[in-house]
Amino acid sequence: MSSLVSSSSSIMTQQATLAQHFFTNVRVPAAVLASICMKEMFQLQATPTPCMKPWDVANNTARSRKWRTLRYAYLLLMILSFSLEISTIFVSTQVSTYLSTSSFATTTVTAVGSESDIPKSVVDFIIKEFEFEYTLVRCQFLTGLITFTIAQALRVRYILRKYYHLSISGMCCLLAAAAGMITYMNANTSIEYGSFTSLLQRHLILGTRFLVSGMQRGPMSLITMSFLVLTWYFAFLGWFAPEFVDNRYH
Repeated sequence: MSSLVSSSSSIMTQQATLAQHFFTNVRVPAAVLASICMKEMFQLQATPTPCMKPWDVANNTARSRKWRTLRYAYLLLMILSFSLEISTIFVSTQVSTYLSTSSFATTTVTAVGSESDIPKSVVDFIIKEFEFEYTLVRCQFLTGLITFTIAQALRVRYILRKYYHLSISGMCCLLAAAAGMITYMNANTSIEYGSFTSLLQRHLILGTRFLVSGMQRGPMSLITMSFLVLTWYFAFLGWFAPEFVDNRYH
């Protein structure tokens, strides 16, 4: 039994270290992307450049629902990307901190009853101990990256609106990058959960369980769920908002 505990302790410590590296490696690019989103999210709300004014007047851009929708879709996608990456940074930091504590390996090893209970790989270890956190950082980092890329596609379309073919070309290039990320995710079956849809579905299930179980510990889970519902509710109302004149042209 002592040899099992000793072997288990060594394996678990090694896997905990590798798991810590995984969460740290996700946190760094998420932080970079979040900083870019924070800096660039309001770019399309600035006053249009003077060289675009004649074209905007000729095409009545100030009263165009299409261009207004595009500008605010860009803003909302950037806000969504920022929120997802901030959540990724927070959770990955929390897990990395927990894994670095000396008490983790000891607590986990005492729960090992037999050799079959020992995870065979670092991914098995992470899913066994931190499945919710694992699906969260993977799903939200990738989703944030995709929404950021789509937002940039809308930005290219708006900035180059005077040059139709060039704007469509740049937009399609960025959309191809977003679609390529999802395609690679779906094809890479060596990673747990397989396709992006399966990962997203698993994350939503675990996230719902987490929030429901959290209601027993305090009101914050209910508050979080309320804000999520309000986010989609007011986004829906805003989509059907009445027309207005864009006063940036005056």
